[in-house]
Amino acid sequence: MQIHLLVLVAFLSSTLALAAPKNQDEEMGSQLKDLQMLESSGALTNSKFVGVLDVRPTASLKGQDSFRFENSVEIGYQFSPVFSLVYHQDFWTNLYNSTLAGGSDGIGLQPQDGFFDWYRDRVLESSDKTLSLSYEGRLFVPTMASRQQAGMITALRTYFILGKKLGETVSLNLIEAPIIHAYSQASHGGKANPLIENRIGLQVSFNLSKELSFTIPLSWSATKMRSAPGNKSSNAVEHFVWVNPELSYAVNSNYSFGMGYYDTTSLMSSDLSSFQIGEGLEDGVVQVFLRASL
Repeated sequence: MQIHLLVLVAFLSSTLALAAPKNQDEEMGSQLKDLQMLESSGALTNSKFVGVLDVRPTASLKGQDSFRFENSVEIGYQFSPVFSLVYHQDFWTNLYNSTLAGGSDGIGLQPQDGFFDWYRDRVLESSDKTLSLSYEGRLFVPTMASRQQAGMITALRTYFILGKKLGETVSLNLIEAPIIHAYSQASHGGKANPLIENRIGLQVSFNLSKELSFTIPLSWSATKMRSAPGNKSSNAVEHFVWVNPELSYAVNSNYSFGMGYYDTTSLMSSDLSSFQIGEGLEDGVVQVFLRASL
């Protein structure tokens, strides 16, 4: 376990030491995979120290000829079987012809979102253990270059997760997540910065076997932008709807692999006046992943 822990610490240290230029695709990707991480991040083991390394070769669908790694590492401490505190860091690297720094000839290692995460499983639970309420909190740090440039100080995101088991195979999670955004300036690059946000998610999970699972999260975000006269989206409320299904196979308690997808264009227009499902699904990325945990 000590060897695994040292590897994770090394990855985390190298990531936090780097800076990166602004890239809209990076910023969007880090946001969109968020709800699915509720199951993968902060995974509890029997160890007191916990850690996860997630490696994801990723390809864009919309003819961009862009291939990259969307990786993450986390390390923390499990205080009890139902409570843990971890630090999570996303970082991307170029694989081929990516828009990341360096293009096809460079690694382009770039930190994405980083956050401290505390998770309390089953705060409330029914006597038959089929209905439960869990809580997760995340305090973000501005490790992504585009957020640094926009003046981000932090963001506080809280999840309230109502879980329902529908037998041995199917389970549902209804997720409510209010978010407070703190910025040092009202706008950046001609667009207003976010002020407050609310996310609602419905996550359906299928345990196809002891090792194989399939999860389909559908998420909706509504963001109130700051007042910044003369800038795009000033005082507006922007909406984003997305899906990010994932198929996962657990080799054992420490290793799993699988594949996933997420869309980078909303399935509805920003004002919710129309659907754009075809365009949204087409403008997405597919991934395969390998996840190792302590």
